[in-house]
Amino acid sequence: MENKTTTLKVPDAYVPLLEDIRLLTADQNNPNRTTIKQQEQIWRSLQKYGWTYPILTNKDGTLVDGEQRTEICIQHGEFFAPVLRLPVSDVDRRMLRQILNKLKGKHSKELDEAEYIRILQQGEEEDLKALLSSVGEKLPQDLDEKESSFTIPETYEIIVECRDEADQKRIFDKLKSEGYKLRILTL
Repeated sequence: MENKTTTLKVPDAYVPLLEDIRLLTADQNNPNRTTIKQQEQIWRSLQKYGWTYPILTNKDGTLVDGEQRTEICIQHGEFFAPVLRLPVSDVDRRMLRQILNKLKGKHSKELDEAEYIRILQQGEEEDLKALLSSVGEKLPQDLDEKESSFTIPETYEIIVECRDEADQKRIFDKLKSEGYKLRILTL
């Protein structure tokens, strides 16, 4: 039996979860795709931070979350990783994959820039630039000016559940005519 070893950091709580990821299966239907730059960034992140969260599968080892991490590790000769096997049906496995792929929240440009400033102040400019490049973004040029006068604008938002698309359009049009700043969000 091969030793369950990896050169990547594994938190103590995840050590009992180490498995040979070559034995996991992908259903070939994962809609989440990564670019070569993003794959390189995932690998750098794994090398630097290790396994911050495990790969998720169903009880039979079919991937729920972590397919790209699995593929990247195998390409780099890392065959063991923490795997959390969940007792979920096929439809729940697919729903969970959708949830983990889609529900990432809305980024505030101002808060992102404030976070960039904090990262830059701690000397991680190259890693930050590499991360942003992997997702097709660049570090804003005017961060130095913003550093001293950064304020977070207050916003108050409301979500209205609609019966259907027609109801959504009716409510949108009504509120727009009353002068509200609106955007449509479909979940």
